Amino acid sequence: MNDSASPRNLGDTWELPGFDLAQYVQKKHKYALVIPVINEGERIQQQLQQIYRKQFQVDVIIADGGSTDGSLDAGYMHEVGVTAVLTKTGPGKLSAQLRMAYAWCIRQGYQGIITIDGNGKDGVDAIVDMVKKLEEGYDYIQGARYLAGGVAENTPFERTVANRLIHAPLLSLAGRHWFVDTTNGFRAYSVRYLLDPRVQPFRDIFQRYELLFYLTVRAGQIGMKVCQLPVTRSYPPNGKIPTKIEGINSKLMVLGETLSAATGAFTPDSSKPSQQGWIWFAVITLFIIFPLFMAFLISPNYSNDSWAYYELGQTVFAEFYSFSHFRTYWTSSPYATWFPPLFPVAIAVMDAIFSAGARSGFYLGFLSFMFFAMVSEHVARRIFRVAWLGLAMALILLPGPDMILDEMTAGRTIPLQLLFFAVILAFLVDYKERKSAHALALGIVCGLAVLNRFDAIFLPPLVASALWFLTRRLAPSLVVLLSAILVISPWIIFSFKNFGTLFVTDNTHVATAIDRLAFASDWWPNRQTTVFDDPVAWLKKIILNSIDFAKAVLSAGLSRMGLVFILALMILAGVQYLTLRDRKHICFRGRSSEEVKILAVFSAIMFCLLMPQMLTGYFDARYFTPFFWSIFLLASGWLVQRGRNIQQRQAFAKLVFVLVATVVSAFSGISFLMSAYSGRLDLSKWSVFENPSDVFALNECMRGYRNARILVLGNNRLAARAGALTGLKTMMEPRNMASGRLQAEGSRAFLSAWNVRFVFVAIPEKIDFALSTFKLEEVRDCQLKLFMVVK
Repeated sequence: MNDSASPRNLGDTWELPGFDLAQYVQKKHKYALVIPVINEGERIQQQLQQIYRKQFQVDVIIADGGSTDGSLDAGYMHEVGVTAVLTKTGPGKLSAQLRMAYAWCIRQGYQGIITIDGNGKDGVDAIVDMVKKLEEGYDYIQGARYLAGGVAENTPFERTVANRLIHAPLLSLAGRHWFVDTTNGFRAYSVRYLLDPRVQPFRDIFQRYELLFYLTVRAGQIGMKVCQLPVTRSYPPNGKIPTKIEGINSKLMVLGETLSAATGAFTPDSSKPSQQGWIWFAVITLFIIFPLFMAFLISPNYSNDSWAYYELGQTVFAEFYSFSHFRTYWTSSPYATWFPPLFPVAIAVMDAIFSAGARSGFYLGFLSFMFFAMVSEHVARRIFRVAWLGLAMALILLPGPDMILDEMTAGRTIPLQLLFFAVILAFLVDYKERKSAHALALGIVCGLAVLNRFDAIFLPPLVASALWFLTRRLAPSLVVLLSAILVISPWIIFSFKNFGTLFVTDNTHVATAIDRLAFASDWWPNRQTTVFDDPVAWLKKIILNSIDFAKAVLSAGLSRMGLVFILALMILAGVQYLTLRDRKHICFRGRSSEEVKILAVFSAIMFCLLMPQMLTGYFDARYFTPFFWSIFLLASGWLVQRGRNIQQRQAFAKLVFVLVATVVSAFSGISFLMSAYSGRLDLSKWSVFENPSDVFALNECMRGYRNARILVLGNNRLAARAGALTGLKTMMEPRNMASGRLQAEGSRAFLSAWNVRFVFVAIPEKIDFALSTFKLEEVRDCQLKLFMVVK
């Protein structure tokens, strides 16, 4: 008879294949022994004889996939005491057979179901132990040939390897219970487990081996009582192996079904994955970057820019932006135009509160990155509805080279800028068009980003335009622009008051110059040609810079950071290829297209913010960090969203995080060990960072000449450090002097124009240049190569 002819109230919504039922005796026991078969011939007949002779306290139910070999003859079924034979007439293979048999058993009132393969490989004596475990209240009992007391006889080597090293570990991790033999079909389930609404095994997504793997995983996930017990599984010593898994395609299909079960592809859509609290993300981020923090704590990797930021920070509560050391020469003003004021102000506040000294920028870098990682995680959750992905895309920036780690350890501005950009993206994603305060806050953050880095000057109009594009409302965009201008206005006032221009920066002259090699620290005795003199030549410069820009972006994308990203996505794509090979039951749900659109627009903004680099020709990879972060987030989020349901998408995101975190943790640990090995972690050297011997010696040599200007040749960092720590009027060597473009006559003109009194030769390679170019007299009683300029 067909099941549809006698419907029961239980499981009216179950998806079951059609089947024919031949029932030989009525239900006798509490538990059913389901045996799936198809054309097993003498193997199933001998197995049924063994079971019949043992008189186990189970009713035998045959789940036939459509055998044509006569092995399930009705007379023989009577002879060996089979309760019923269900012959599948609908589509599907093993899982369809099991769904049909399990549903029938549940409707018959059985309290538990034991399953054993019908190919004669399993020792039937363990059925007694299965029944005992069901009686003890266990919900899932897995037979295991590899446990003590179990027997694995003549198991093919490749199956042992695949089971022990791939299948069992994957399903054990996913199922939160350690198993050693998850491919074994000898197992038992309580009806309570099968009927739990969080399981829902009667869905036609289960066609081949999926149901076995899914039930292994799901029991532990929902807190069912789980165990495993030893069983015997014997393969024939020679001849053909009794199996339905043959050929590479079948093996890949099984691997794909395993990965699908492990990644939650079969979990009911109504079940939501648990979300860890924010404390976990903070702790893990700190755990990963803490070795990096310690590796550079004793002696941060400060550049000349880093020391300049610290020097400017010292002026915040004094004479604002006055300076000691010289680094740009387009103006003789006593006020600096090197950098925007926000980061120096932050350094001053950090130093005032914590007495952090020159390390203030270093601490700010790490704190900024910590908060950036948290905001990145928040943004990814809002856009893609998964955890861990945003944190992974933040951490992936650490390996560099010349990326975020250099900025953090050098106490520079890009970590804070990343934080501002992430907050801007969060505002855009969470924007409520009826709340003016939201647009006001967005504009304020845009203004702060400009005050942190001048190359963000186009950020407010770009964000305002994006907001108009996304909302089609002009008022919020105007609020963004006006509030950003309000935040920037202190620098506008400072600029106009001291330099007579609306918005002064040290790179304005570089951006307008015709010379492609122009740099902020150049000095020329004569005015250089600009765009206003020859627009065509300037346009040619931009075109050539664009080519170099493209090469620099490609090079940065193929750096360690980019390779880690590519590796992570290739592995994820490989997993997806296996799990999504059969697209019949795959539905792409849960995409938040509006939020993804916002992220795509934001990525375009990040790219547009690189345009100032094409004007100046500065193509350091660190400038590309925000753009790469947005692209990485967009690309990884798109790939993660290919999961069938929220559980699988979350599993994909966790996979990406684990891959990235593993690589970055290794990188972090190696950096720490190398620092320890080289002695950089020696606490006795703590004071050396702020009291370096070369600066101390120069300060001693300059007693009595505190206001004299000192040109430092060959070491810009020393020049900046000496100015920041001692107040000496050190001067960085002009870039075109160091390159030889200024030539000897121009170099002498520089000394005369700037009234340079002393020349400090910081490296031996510069001695010949100094003595052959300038008239110098060596300063006596000074251990350094310090010379006085002879008029």
